[in-house]
Amino acid sequence: MRIHYQIRNNSIEIIRCFGTDPLVLLPEKIAGYPVRRIAAYAFSEKKETEEEDVFLYETDGGGIFEEGSRLLAGTEVETVILPDTLKEIGNYIFYGCRNLKKLEFSDTLTQIGRGAFTGCGKLRYLKVHLKQGETSCVKEILGELWQRIDVTFYRPEQTVKLVFPEHYEEAVENTPARILFTQHHGTGNNYRQCFYDRKMDYRKYDELFPLALAQDRTDVLIDLVFRRLGYPYELTETHERIYEQYVREHLSEITPYLVEQESLNRLSRISERGLWTEQGLESTIQVAAEKRKKEILGFLMNEKHSLFPAKKRKRFLL
Repeated sequence: MRIHYQIRNNSIEIIRCFGTDPLVLLPEKIAGYPVRRIAAYAFSEKKETEEEDVFLYETDGGGIFEEGSRLLAGTEVETVILPDTLKEIGNYIFYGCRNLKKLEFSDTLTQIGRGAFTGCGKLRYLKVHLKQGETSCVKEILGELWQRIDVTFYRPEQTVKLVFPEHYEEAVENTPARILFTQHHGTGNNYRQCFYDRKMDYRKYDELFPLALAQDRTDVLIDLVFRRLGYPYELTETHERIYEQYVREHLSEITPYLVEQESLNRLSRISERGLWTEQGLESTIQVAAEKRKKEILGFLMNEKHSLFPAKKRKRFLL
């Protein structure tokens, strides 16, 4: 990969990137200077003019005449990993990156340009490295996106994985009254408010679950619940019981999804937390058998023998 850059105030501003791989991994230093900023429209095809006064940097194996090398912008970008030295990204940096799916960065990034994620409808995963505390720019990023976003916070002591559901607005007209009002769908907007001073408020996040239960799809609820149970940072006993109760009472909806996804890890978590019912386990075994999921079926049969052993029939001698 090759990078066009400029030097500003003893630091690097990245202007454009060229290469053959839709995964963009940016360096922490160029020419001995830390990479602090990425310019406006850096990964967008919508940029009207190109800077001519730039320097060229080549990463290992990224020659100028590398076969198939192209401007990494727009639909050519799928994953971007930003360096820990980065502090700012410019306006409309990912404008029109319709295939961008994953973005990884650290809490050093504090400034997000306006419209940075305009048109990024497929962005699904944020990986955030918290090295200096709990503050990050996640709230600002989520505020620009309507779709479901899965966020992983890598903390020094404990990783946290959260689901932020989708949300969208619909203009609905009350024709007799000639009134146009906005109707909100999904709990995504509510979950996006679970920040205080740019820090994640986990208690507020967990308190929203009854609302999610009423409005969001089952697959979203399943992922949300198992991520909180699997990565229970600041999870209170009260909310832990609420999540466990949801699993116990909805096994018939949850386990077919887990079997189809071949999520042995989550099925094991049901066992570890003692959430199986005999009926729920039996129906899950049937699903696994029908889907021919041999590994999962073997696990479930062992659980059945362990948790609900067959009762021996009494024999009467005449």
